[in-house]
Amino acid sequence: MKRTTLLLALLLSAAPAAAEPVTVSGDIRAGWLSSETRNRAGALSDTDSLRARARVRATYGTGDWQFAARFAAVLDSRQDDTGFWFQPYAPSPTGLRQGDATLDELYAEYGFRDAWTLRAGRFQTRFELEGVAPKSLDRNDSPNLDVTWTDGLWLRHSGPAWTAHFVAQHNHHEGPTNVQRQPLWFGEGDARATLFAALEAAEPLGPVVQRVVAVTWAPNALRPLGVANPARADYLAVTFRGAAAWPVGAAGMRILVGAEAGYAPNTPRRVVMGTGTNGDAGGLAWQLSLNLLDFAPNHSLGLVAGRVDDGWLISSDFRPNESLLELRWAWRLHSSWVLHARIRRREELAVPFAPLLPRRTDDAYLRATYRF
Repeated sequence: MKRTTLLLALLLSAAPAAAEPVTVSGDIRAGWLSSETRNRAGALSDTDSLRARARVRATYGTGDWQFAARFAAVLDSRQDDTGFWFQPYAPSPTGLRQGDATLDELYAEYGFRDAWTLRAGRFQTRFELEGVAPKSLDRNDSPNLDVTWTDGLWLRHSGPAWTAHFVAQHNHHEGPTNVQRQPLWFGEGDARATLFAALEAAEPLGPVVQRVVAVTWAPNALRPLGVANPARADYLAVTFRGAAAWPVGAAGMRILVGAEAGYAPNTPRRVVMGTGTNGDAGGLAWQLSLNLLDFAPNHSLGLVAGRVDDGWLISSDFRPNESLLELRWAWRLHSSWVLHARIRRREELAVPFAPLLPRRTDDAYLRATYRF
């Protein structure tokens, strides 16, 4: 704890002294989290904690080149230990453990021919549905108070109508650096890559403010009969997301409606996912978002409903075999400060046999974010 706090304090104290062309930026997010879980036997358990995430980035740019590094740390009132993690894989399936720190960005970027950029190294990738509670079915590094990252290459082309993205991610044999759930397994030499391609509209089309189609492909990474069985298959997932907004009244309020849908044709067996004894897991996923933006000055409200089948393995915001219902309020106190509060229910969709109850988790948080 002392080592992580001292390193963070040194980075923050150095920020005002950074010289051109080096720029320093970052964010500090802290909040109270509480949850209650009912297990399949009906027993209840609850937990609450104070948690914080701090990130400080240094960026150096010269000509067509840009270099960046970012320090990130996660602290929790219930953590057992602290440490600095710098490995080509994450220490847990959801990223950093509580009390850990790392460099979650360390990359070089080159811009060429005006419209192309190539980023190489460790970086953040986020492709979310727009809204007060932005979420993603496929690719969203470091959501909420988590820290995850992508190691690889990111090629981007910015055109007048569309922006194209191609991400080639390397996964270590010990595991990936962001959320790709088992039985996706990268222990074989020819099953180390996750490829992601997306095409997103660069400009609104009438009230439509977002249009994105994306494909995720993890060749030879799916173990449909479990990670201990040698049978392998490609994991492929396709998503579509879009959002539209309309002004309401003369006070500046807008209604934003968004939707995202995904499908994965190859999925593991249900017995592997613990959701049944026969057949393959489902490959459908969707979310809907309804938002009131600036219903009062600097206040917004968002409602998200989603449902993810047991064979959907690549979302950091939705767990397989669960439905989600979330209400979130945002208050922008200042250009640098925002306050969020949410309540959420997640419930299991399928259980292996009838006497068991579906697992259910109710949680809430109140958090503040400061950006500099």
